[in-house]
Amino acid sequence: MIERDHAPNTGTGLLGANFSRRSRLKPTDDRAAAGRWIAIDESGYDGDQLHGGDRYMILGSVAMDDVEAAAIVDTLRTEAGIQKSATELKFQKMFAGPAAGRRRQLLGELLAPGGPLRDRASVYVIDKHYFVAAKLVDLLLEERFNAAGIDIVTNGVARQFALDLATEGPRAMGCDGFDRLLATAVGFFSKRNRAGDHVTVDDLFAIIQQCHAYARRRKAPQAKKATRVLELLRETRPEAEAFARERPAEATSTGEHALLDDSTDPLVTAVPTVILHASIRYGGKLQVLADDQRLLTDDKLDVLERAATAVGLVQGLIKQSHLESLVRGRSVDHPSLQLADLVAGAGRSVARWHDGHDDPAGQDLHPMVAPLVDPGGMLMDEKPEDFAQVATARAKRR
Repeated sequence: MIERDHAPNTGTGLLGANFSRRSRLKPTDDRAAAGRWIAIDESGYDGDQLHGGDRYMILGSVAMDDVEAAAIVDTLRTEAGIQKSATELKFQKMFAGPAAGRRRQLLGELLAPGGPLRDRASVYVIDKHYFVAAKLVDLLLEERFNAAGIDIVTNGVARQFALDLATEGPRAMGCDGFDRLLATAVGFFSKRNRAGDHVTVDDLFAIIQQCHAYARRRKAPQAKKATRVLELLRETRPEAEAFARERPAEATSTGEHALLDDSTDPLVTAVPTVILHASIRYGGKLQVLADDQRLLTDDKLDVLERAATAVGLVQGLIKQSHLESLVRGRSVDHPSLQLADLVAGAGRSVARWHDGHDDPAGQDLHPMVAPLVDPGGMLMDEKPEDFAQVATARAKRR
């Protein structure tokens, strides 16, 4: 359902015809009984540029409206000594630094057992390495098998191919080779590469061929499956050429093409999944408030709203539409989004610490945040409890 009860978009950061229907300025309020409000924000998001930054992207969500969230935000402000001149709480600015230990302690108390956010917060984690491997499979191998009349999605083969490539890739190709494959794939599929000026089909397949040759020479016993996936990818040049020809020539698309155009943007995959998981967890109808992102145009939110329901119905996880509305808003206008920012930021710090980075916030918050990690996130072979340990992911890649 499109949000119709909202103020004009004159107070939001995103203006214009593409951001006119689904912007909400007034506070969210569960007492209106149209559906329970869920606020979503992200951290570590760089669009479809999935290589070279943090390995993990986080979506933090809180099942709370602005009326209830405002009291928590006000109390946290007072106890943390955050000046009134700061118009909104931001994790990275106020809770991440080495000197913010006391503030992190207060946030940890909100997220700890018995805290007001413990049973309301969720941390959805996307492993970007796995995401890129999955896109190589989805956009190349799946297309090739589909043309032959073979469905590798329903039976889980596509997911297994992606897992094999992502988990065994560093051993098969060496860490440097694996990184080059990821970087080249990201460059090829990126919207920035619309004309093929930066990464061509030839560039992509030169890397695939090199990685496959290296893997065959190396003959690592624990990398046979990844080597097999590389062997299959070597045969997908026609599919890559078709992708390059069909890549939208314009910077923006509308309608259903708005979703296809951003097929390599993790936010497109993550938002419907987070909504579905929230529906399963809390039950009943939901209303979702997402932090405003330029990607989330009205058309894109139309499509994501339908996708959130369709995924659940197809997978048999829900029996009817579970989403009353999907709208965007600014965190400065919505205390619930400020709490979602804190959850997402805490999740990102814990993920960085888990991946071996020196992150004081991650070290402080991992006992409270790790239990909030959604087990249905886009991870490789990690489990939520792994995020309570340092460098588990890095050790597995060796």
